Amino acid sequence: MKPPLPRRAACFLLMLLAPFGAPAVLPAAEIAIVTTPAAAPAERLAAGDLASALAHLYPNDRFVSATVLPAAGRAILVGAATHALIREHLGGPPPTAPESFVVRQVQSGRGELGLIAGADARGTTYGVYALLTRMGCGFSLSGDTLPPPRPTAFDFTGWELSDRPLTGERLVFDWHNFLSGCSTWNPADWRRWITQAQKLGYNAIMVHAYGNNPMAGFAFEGAERPVGYLSTTVKGRDWSTMHVNDVRRLFGGDGFDGPAFGAEAGLVPDDQRVVAAQALMRGVFNDAAQRAMGVYFAVDVDTPSANPPELVRRLPESARFEVNGATSTVAGGSAGRIWVPNPDTPEGSAYYRAQVAEFVTRYPGMTTLVVWFRRGGTPWTDLKVADLPAAWQEEFAAEVTRTPEAAQYWRAPGMFAVGKIVRAFERARRASGADHVRIAAGTWGFEFLAAADRFFPPGVPLIGLDYEVLRAKPQLGTAAARGVLREIGGHRPVIPVVWAQHDDGHYIGRPYTPLAEFASKLADAKAAGFGIIHWTTRPLDLYFSSLAQQVWQSTQDRPLRETCLDLAERWFGPRNRAGLGAYLEAWITGAPRFGRETSDWFIDHKLTNIPEVVAGCRARQAMLSAADVTGLTPPQRDHLVYWRGLEEFIAIFHETHGRYQESQELLGKGDLTGARQAMAACQPGPVIEHFARFSSAGGITRGEQGLIVSLNTRWYTHLVRHRQALGLEPVRINFAPTSHDLLAQSRGIFTFHFEPNRSVWECWGAQETGAEIFTLRPAVTVARGALPPAWAEIARTGVSSDHALTFTLRPLMARDSRARGKPVPLPAGDYRIRVLLLDPASTAPGQRRFEIAVRPAAPADDPAFTTRETIDIFQLAGGANRLISRSYALNLAAPGAFELRVTPLQGQALIAGLVVEPVPAR
Repeated sequence: MKPPLPRRAACFLLMLLAPFGAPAVLPAAEIAIVTTPAAAPAERLAAGDLASALAHLYPNDRFVSATVLPAAGRAILVGAATHALIREHLGGPPPTAPESFVVRQVQSGRGELGLIAGADARGTTYGVYALLTRMGCGFSLSGDTLPPPRPTAFDFTGWELSDRPLTGERLVFDWHNFLSGCSTWNPADWRRWITQAQKLGYNAIMVHAYGNNPMAGFAFEGAERPVGYLSTTVKGRDWSTMHVNDVRRLFGGDGFDGPAFGAEAGLVPDDQRVVAAQALMRGVFNDAAQRAMGVYFAVDVDTPSANPPELVRRLPESARFEVNGATSTVAGGSAGRIWVPNPDTPEGSAYYRAQVAEFVTRYPGMTTLVVWFRRGGTPWTDLKVADLPAAWQEEFAAEVTRTPEAAQYWRAPGMFAVGKIVRAFERARRASGADHVRIAAGTWGFEFLAAADRFFPPGVPLIGLDYEVLRAKPQLGTAAARGVLREIGGHRPVIPVVWAQHDDGHYIGRPYTPLAEFASKLADAKAAGFGIIHWTTRPLDLYFSSLAQQVWQSTQDRPLRETCLDLAERWFGPRNRAGLGAYLEAWITGAPRFGRETSDWFIDHKLTNIPEVVAGCRARQAMLSAADVTGLTPPQRDHLVYWRGLEEFIAIFHETHGRYQESQELLGKGDLTGARQAMAACQPGPVIEHFARFSSAGGITRGEQGLIVSLNTRWYTHLVRHRQALGLEPVRINFAPTSHDLLAQSRGIFTFHFEPNRSVWECWGAQETGAEIFTLRPAVTVARGALPPAWAEIARTGVSSDHALTFTLRPLMARDSRARGKPVPLPAGDYRIRVLLLDPASTAPGQRRFEIAVRPAAPADDPAFTTRETIDIFQLAGGANRLISRSYALNLAAPGAFELRVTPLQGQALIAGLVVEPVPAR
């Protein structure tokens, strides 16, 4: 049998035989992508990604999966060097360093062979994605950018490369809490995050659960830990999450596919929320394990929600001790004395054993269980020596005798006590037989390292969040701080976690500028690896790419400029490598960071240097305008639209918020007319609409959808309140059910109703009114022309009471956390107060009568209400479920508020809503 004709020779022969002037058509070649039957799942998944990418790049060839090398022809062999088939054809020394790889072209009797060999399964996957990157594919945390298909036939040009990571742990850390973070992700979003992180060269994921997170629930002595909800727009309240009736009505809400936004697991009925959340995260961890990615699961151990009294009191008093409760709202606690378990007792140890056993059983994909604690404000971290049990006091004194400087370590008594929990977790892990899981510990900052090293078991990895980046002092970036890490990292794994963005004021805009010479800094600190904490994905891609590249041998400490150039080529096409590479560098080093997700206010301090910020955006927009759009692929055009839109958003957001700030300042000086004029030019709605439009380029992310909600409920609503304080917009109150997650961290407290025209109502429910809230199933009728038709929806719910209710009417969000007891007043002037009424079950006159009384809010010694009316709802409405309105004209002589009192006379009093309308001066 003759050997097959070489493909190049066949190509030449076809050209000779083709009719003169006609293009030669090369028959499609079939290239097998071979994995061994014993290949790890991660290797098979990577081989599948390779086949898909090559099929895109070389559409004239066919790429087929196989587990056996074909007898002849070209093939691609993918697998770890531990597989016999790989070793047989390797054609050179195998990779040996963990996670390393080689890519080679070898000749065999079967034909040309491309070989991607890893030292292990992870190495194989990194070899696949490194090769595809060499071939022009762009991998980012938020997605892929593939170059145009090639008209040429597939060949093995460039198939000579090798690499290895320079640091062990490389983890991406998304934190459960915000609507714009992973709390709203569905399985596909989690899988994309895991896959993209691996394509970039990361090897682990990390998530954190507060004590109230349903994914961290467990049972002890037959009782379940009380848990709350995953944050959504209708349930869950962590970190100032606000609720809204229908996200599709928000500015920029057209892209939502239903009235509520959140993870599917967060929107199930309440009695299914724990099972749904745990099933979701079990699948997430298993997906990561399939890709050979490590899984870090951090659980709170020191907060009140992590030590619920319902469970702790099941312990005998000999197995618990009493401490001061947390005073920090961040910790979800309150003042007072509470009980906590003593892990040194058999019963207290069983408390922790129950947690660990449940976690390792529920989440088999988990590889590291992290004992997480706060920097302060919790029952454990605030412990003093006198708070410790007597036996612990003696033990602590002995430890200090052996190491006198330990007494001065950061929160030494508290860290000594947390060390007891770490030991309890380690005992529980061994008892559970989970040999594949290790115990680690972590918190914010690096102050804890010396105390943890002294009081925690040897070998337990320590994870510190480089929190000081918020103050532009990245600790990992200073030689002195690295010295602290180096001292401990020399004998114990220490993993610093840097911030791509910061939830306390640097959340939107650009990420932080990546640290230069990052691999060298990690080596200098003797760090066992690093992590990156984040919530959103776009526009953080440049940050993740830069740090990922810097910690591989072939791109060690790669300058930021080079990363910018490569990303510009992939995102915007080769013609724009230089120009838009310079743009990306200018953006990552000079664009602003602003906004927060951890309070009632998206902007909680004055924005400064607004003209300079806008000028910077305009200058960078000019760089984008110079882009050569010739031959751009649709994804590359989407990238250009996105970046142009982002720069425009930053500019118009600052301009709009600047007008709001100007109006506030004028009002504070008593210039109401000037404040109104300044606010007339402040139009936040179009700003949010613009954010939604450019974020949709290439497909909007869940994080960007979460930010749309945040901008509407934690920025726009404050501007609406200011308009109400200027007498430019009515105050609207909708009595409707509200949901409150009392276990949430720094919980959000406001609920809003957006009309189809985006008029905003604040919702007051049972908690806000102290009365019963009713909901109507039948349709509400509105007399034509008498009231806006949209108000029929407001009347579907209302407040009912058999005792008097008094409401204070002023601009919305009077309970805002920044008000500090000083709610925003209405301006002096004339007003019309409209009370929305209906009778849900009329039968006869006189069965439901109540009095409505209204007055300007006044000191207690002022005279009684002077504007009052007795309501017989049957006579006024003329039938059931008919919405009517009663209006009352009043004047405020000075800035202030109104009081409205409803007093039942016969049956219950009912109100559906209230509107306070300023009456323009004639």
